[in-house]
Amino acid sequence: MSGHGEEISVLHVDDDPDLGDLVAVHLEQTNDDLSVCTERSATDGLERLSEQAFDCVVSDHDMPGMDGLEFLKVVRKEYEELPFILFTGKGNEEIASDAISAGVTEYLQKGVGTDQYAVLANRIERAVGERRAKTALEESERMLSTLISNLPGMVYRARNEPDWPMEFVSDGAAELVGYSSAALESGDVSWGALIKESETERLWETVQTCIAAGEPFEVSYQIETADGETRWMWERGRVVDTDDDGVEILEGFITDVTAREERERELANQRAFTEKLIDSVDDMFYVVGPDGSLVRWNDTVSSVTGYTNEKLGTIGIGEIIVDSDHERLWSVFEETLETGYGTIEAGVETADGERLQYEFRGSRIEDERGDLFGIAGIGRDITERKRRERELREYRTLVENVGDPMYVLDRDGTIEMVNEAMAVHLGYDRSDIIGSEPARFMPEGDVEKGTALIRDLIDDDDRMWAAYEMRTIAADGTVRINEDRIAPLFDEDGNFDGSVGVMRETTERKRRERELERYETIIEAVGDPVYTLDDEGVFTYVNEAVKRLTGFESDELVGEHISTIMAGEDISRGSDLIRTMLSDPTRQNVTFETDIVDQAGEHTPIEIHIALLPAADGEFNGTAGVIRDISDRKKRERQLAEFASVVSHDLRNPLNVVKGRISVARTAGDVSHLEAAASAADRMDELINDLLTLARQGDTVGETTMVDLAALAGQAWVDVETGEATLEKDGTATIEADAARLRAVFENLFRNSVEHGTTNSWAQSDDTGAHEDCAGNEPITVSVGTTDTGFYIADDGVGIPAEERDDVFERGYTTSTTGTGFGLAIVAEIAQAHGWSVSVTESEGGGTRFEFTTSSER
Repeated sequence: MSGHGEEISVLHVDDDPDLGDLVAVHLEQTNDDLSVCTERSATDGLERLSEQAFDCVVSDHDMPGMDGLEFLKVVRKEYEELPFILFTGKGNEEIASDAISAGVTEYLQKGVGTDQYAVLANRIERAVGERRAKTALEESERMLSTLISNLPGMVYRARNEPDWPMEFVSDGAAELVGYSSAALESGDVSWGALIKESETERLWETVQTCIAAGEPFEVSYQIETADGETRWMWERGRVVDTDDDGVEILEGFITDVTAREERERELANQRAFTEKLIDSVDDMFYVVGPDGSLVRWNDTVSSVTGYTNEKLGTIGIGEIIVDSDHERLWSVFEETLETGYGTIEAGVETADGERLQYEFRGSRIEDERGDLFGIAGIGRDITERKRRERELREYRTLVENVGDPMYVLDRDGTIEMVNEAMAVHLGYDRSDIIGSEPARFMPEGDVEKGTALIRDLIDDDDRMWAAYEMRTIAADGTVRINEDRIAPLFDEDGNFDGSVGVMRETTERKRRERELERYETIIEAVGDPVYTLDDEGVFTYVNEAVKRLTGFESDELVGEHISTIMAGEDISRGSDLIRTMLSDPTRQNVTFETDIVDQAGEHTPIEIHIALLPAADGEFNGTAGVIRDISDRKKRERQLAEFASVVSHDLRNPLNVVKGRISVARTAGDVSHLEAAASAADRMDELINDLLTLARQGDTVGETTMVDLAALAGQAWVDVETGEATLEKDGTATIEADAARLRAVFENLFRNSVEHGTTNSWAQSDDTGAHEDCAGNEPITVSVGTTDTGFYIADDGVGIPAEERDDVFERGYTTSTTGTGFGLAIVAEIAQAHGWSVSVTESEGGGTRFEFTTSSER
């Protein structure tokens, strides 16, 4: 992190000199704006505070002499608002509570690693920023209060109701109308009562019209002051809020403009005798005194310049003429006073800064006694004429100096004019081009295309120009691709008079477009999601493949932040890797594993390959990435871990038994040990077979056909050692399934019922390790039947305890000393591969019932 704001001075107090220096180094490296001064004790820290101003104090808690809390309390007495952060390795709720009570700004416990210094720097910057903002706000409020108290009038806050009830009135009210602010705020005197009755209706309508339009209002009206004097008020205000009753709240400013109103009436009387004459003139009429002041003017002067009559009465002719023309203005002014006549073209600058070009013609005039009165004259707007003259010069300059080739064709399609850029483009002199037919320099087909386009434009009143792609053939035979923007020309009578064109070569652009199309095709064909992010982590491009993983369309993600599909901690890891690339020019890309979150909030493990986007200015411009779904790989890794666990543990035990029994048989010559070895070998074989079933078939399903459940169950029963157990079939049905895999399900569940149902393997053992025999020696009955949504396999054995039913489908889970623990896991995976679900409950006979759901309804 690099700071770029105002410097922040920090006093750090810690009795550990090494840690104190380390904190200072990390803080200043984390944020360039931080300047850290370190002291070794609270006493030294207080002395430093008395000598130097700091923006923040950071202190340890456990220090000899005065600890951090005592230091904090002393600082708060002298520097009430100074941010104070307790940064301590001794953290408990009591210290934190005491620190908060003493007025600590932040309480931060020391940790391990360098990340804690970034957190500390952030806390310092935030605390200082909040203090500075508060100080600035207080200063702003002080300045606003000073400004309001010095305004020549009063500031108010009122309800938009007929009597204008005041909620706030500044101190200027007493001087303005003779009533105190308190009297107006309390309602003892209403502002509406002061307004002349003749003004009330007009004023209300004007204000309400402005409010309805969402605009501020500006009004002048008469009031009667406390001493009975009639005064003119000027008011400007606007709606700032609406109260709970729906009444608008107004804020504004009112001042006395009586003098202005009287002056305006006086000026109106002075102008009355000339209005009939001069207002009939469309040009500006003016009379200027010998000193250059405006003495008389018509309404055109005010409308052109944008100055009010009041303003015009206070300024001279020089103030409406642009500065650059002042020297000539006064030269012609003196000449006119001497010779009696003068003319000048000069720029007029309006009140809003617009510049107009005028021609002024003036004559010297004298009063009745023959004394010089000034200059009277007419100002005529020549802006449009000058604009046309200037445009003509500009267009000529533009056409000759623009880099794009330009041309004009006459009504017969002959080249009438070309600029220098066109001559260079074609490789001919202008004289060789003018008078030629366009077909000399371009294919006939492109000529016909342009001619047809001109005809379309002539007939289409809604279009003035059009563009089309065409080719030019230069003198050396070079063929270039261009975009030609063409438009028809018309004479004064509206008749077609030729055409103009501006060409821009697009040969290189077309090549880049084709190259870009190839790259886009490659990206879309990759199959994996590909994206680009800007420097803020916002998507700027996403290919179509992203929908498969996230559910979002590509255009839905463009403009969204990466957090839309990725968790915050994963974004942080990615940002750290990007910073690594930025700091190491030799690293071109990075790869890391994370999760992607789809629209439903589901997580999918992915692998992201990230590279930096190129940037011409060398600054970070964003990243590009390729996302790969690694769900299958993660699943295989988990399976591999499980297989490794079995190989390293479950297979090792019977293998040790085989080795041990054979060793004893060899040493003692007792062949009875070989039977135990053979039994252990059989268990290894059974484990290996189950592992191969999981590894080779797993959750895959082969070709499916319609299978008769009862018939398939009977075949599976024959292949299982069932002893005296019996099989019952409750109805029959057909189901679409892989017959071999479904037969494996029956075999595993039949074997499970026979082995566990009669031996009571699921029962809880007593202290001696022996099982209580709940099933007795009665042979069990296994039944197979159908349900509304699938089928079931049940027995009347001892059953599975309720608390163990959620675990029985886990790989390697068994309560038998001879089982592999994979039989029910295989059943669950086969069901999942078919798209079924399987659950285990208690059967009607008190045993176990495995129920398969194959569809929502049969």
